[in-house]
Amino acid sequence: MKEVKTYKTLNGPKGLPYLGNMFQIDVSRLHLQIESWEKEFGDVFKIKLAGIKLIVISNPELIQKILKLRPKEFQRASKLNRIIREQGIHGLFNAEHGDWEKHRSIITKGLDVKHQIQFFPELKEITERLYHKWEKDAREGNEVDLQQDFLRFTVDVTTSIAFGIKMNTIEEEGGVIQDHLEKVFPMIFKRINEPIPFHKIFKTKKDKDFEKSLNEIHIFIDEIIKKGKARIAQNPALRENPSNVLEAILVAAETIDGFGDEEVKGNLLILLMAGEDTTAHTLAWSIVELIQNPSAIKTLQSEVDAVLKEDILFQEYEHHNQLKYTEAIANETMRLKPVAPIVLNEPTETIEVDGYLFEKGHRLVIQTRIGAKSETYFTNAEQFNPERWIAASRCPMHNTDAFMPFGAGPRFCPGRNLAMLEMKMVLSMLFRNFNVEMVADNNPIEEILAFTMLSTPYRVKLTKR
Repeated sequence: MKEVKTYKTLNGPKGLPYLGNMFQIDVSRLHLQIESWEKEFGDVFKIKLAGIKLIVISNPELIQKILKLRPKEFQRASKLNRIIREQGIHGLFNAEHGDWEKHRSIITKGLDVKHQIQFFPELKEITERLYHKWEKDAREGNEVDLQQDFLRFTVDVTTSIAFGIKMNTIEEEGGVIQDHLEKVFPMIFKRINEPIPFHKIFKTKKDKDFEKSLNEIHIFIDEIIKKGKARIAQNPALRENPSNVLEAILVAAETIDGFGDEEVKGNLLILLMAGEDTTAHTLAWSIVELIQNPSAIKTLQSEVDAVLKEDILFQEYEHHNQLKYTEAIANETMRLKPVAPIVLNEPTETIEVDGYLFEKGHRLVIQTRIGAKSETYFTNAEQFNPERWIAASRCPMHNTDAFMPFGAGPRFCPGRNLAMLEMKMVLSMLFRNFNVEMVADNNPIEEILAFTMLSTPYRVKLTKR
């Protein structure tokens, strides 16, 4: 009989009595510390934080099995759920069990291909605004903060397709909702990882700024809900055929038991924050990778020139299917720089999976990037090689089970197709029209974990092609 491995029998870094590994962890580099420890202790090991037992998992096969057992046998970490709900957020991201099924059925309908095609003219308009900003920057020789531009672009897209609200944060100078959004995820992540909730004892300036920004976001969402209800009242046919996620959620709140004002607001907050952060940071990382790989830029430019021809961006929704290499760049970026490299889960009851016993109360720290950068699953795994995603040129080792930027199992991200569409739209427009040069800086670009994994700031200069 095969021996079952328990928390007690697992290896892990030595720590202090009671405090465990608390003072060995830098939260902003947690994913990198796990990668370092994995080399020493293997793809399943333990750490301890002041009495809290954590099991770190980076084995892709085991991760896939755990994620496929959600939401019944495993769920998001209860502390994560509690911290998020304390901010007035309850929606698809942190809902569990039957609650989650209700949320997902509503959200996926508003993000399906039918709504993306319907929304495509608006996506073109938003992308054209971004083009005109960059054209002006190129003409004037400005240094460009692409990270901020990508964040504003994704805010404009999310508010349009999900809420039916036209915004133009790309061209606004300040005081936009995006300025408040960028303060939310880092603080939530900090509070999730605090062993002691110091913010409940003493509020720092960052705590006060966070609460002020969160309040502004709540006011913003309340106004969106008000406008959505007014549209439905004026056009009752929207109850049968909602035109966006907001309307679908509002109709559900009228008809589905247990889906009320809290769920409406929570889902809108999640859509706004998650839709902005993840896609924007992936785009930012793609630029970092491409600038270090000029041959990939040449191949990308050849593709976008052939598909877009004389146009500044692709004109028909179906054109995105022709951008195979552009999509490969997005996939390769997400393999090397996943914006969600860590997922926090816990078992709902004591359960054995693949010879490991996970007890109720254990917290699982799932690290998805280690497998994606392993030679076991991808040939020349450390190299940026978009060709590995082109079917005709697949590398000998190419195991997509180790590639989980959008999660896996039943809780696979419902916004995947929209995110890919946005990334292909922006990358094809940028490299069809501009050359991109990194502004010299003595500081290397580093990874920072703040709920999502973002890069340290960088700037570029654009010139017209």
